[in-house]
Amino acid sequence: MKITLSLWDIAGQERFDFFKTDFYKGVAAIGLVFDLSRPDTFDDIDVYFNDIRNRSGNVPIILVGNKNDLKKDLGETIPRKRIIQKVNQHHLFEYIETSALENENVDNLFNRLAIIALLDLQPRLGEVVDINHFRFKILLVGSAAVGKSSLIKTFIGKKFETSYKLTVGLDFMTRDFEIPDEDLPKEVHDVIKKAVKTFRKKFKRLYKKEEVPKISPIRKKTPTKKILIETAPDQENDKIKKRTHLYRKFFLLSLTIVIIALIIISFFFLFR
Repeated sequence: MKITLSLWDIAGQERFDFFKTDFYKGVAAIGLVFDLSRPDTFDDIDVYFNDIRNRSGNVPIILVGNKNDLKKDLGETIPRKRIIQKVNQHHLFEYIETSALENENVDNLFNRLAIIALLDLQPRLGEVVDINHFRFKILLVGSAAVGKSSLIKTFIGKKFETSYKLTVGLDFMTRDFEIPDEDLPKEVHDVIKKAVKTFRKKFKRLYKKEEVPKISPIRKKTPTKKILIETAPDQENDKIKKRTHLYRKFFLLSLTIVIIALIIISFFFLFR
């Protein structure tokens, strides 16, 4: 199964909230990321979860605990029991711990995001390339500096970038990869079959509607122009003929009146 992921990293700073609505549209799955070394980023999960539900509805979400490599030095700063409670509280799809620095579980994270996108396949326009190729829009959401950009860049480039730059607004990258059919749950294959049928019926009608206005005006315009060009001189000639006939009638009527008036005047002077 070929998957194309469009990966969007939404900045965690509040000053960028005004433009987020458009970028939450058409999302297939979301990774909700927090920093395992910073409990305050875990406390922000409720805010981001509510924001996702308000903007994207019931889109599937994976909770991501990033910077797992720091647990070796810092220990467990956020009890795992609290994390599992949060997953159950919000009915999140699952929980994954990652390390962008050590490339731990990064591929697994995006594979899982692709699989839950397949399980929740609607499908939206552009998602179904063909029965063996799907394209999904994926967001990583969370507080600033939790490593969202690092996860995406490690997944794309297969290595951790040491030069860190804070995301301003958003980052966007794409990657194609393959998921072996045997790694896909049986439910995915059933969902795909139903979704592809829906896709063909739904968007076939849409494509037909779009084609009609492109063809029909051309057929109508050509004969219309010809008719106008051919009939215009005849119409003009008819107008001239009518006008000439009217002038002739008026002239004859006037001449008749003048002749009658002269005859009357002549008789008056003769018999006076």
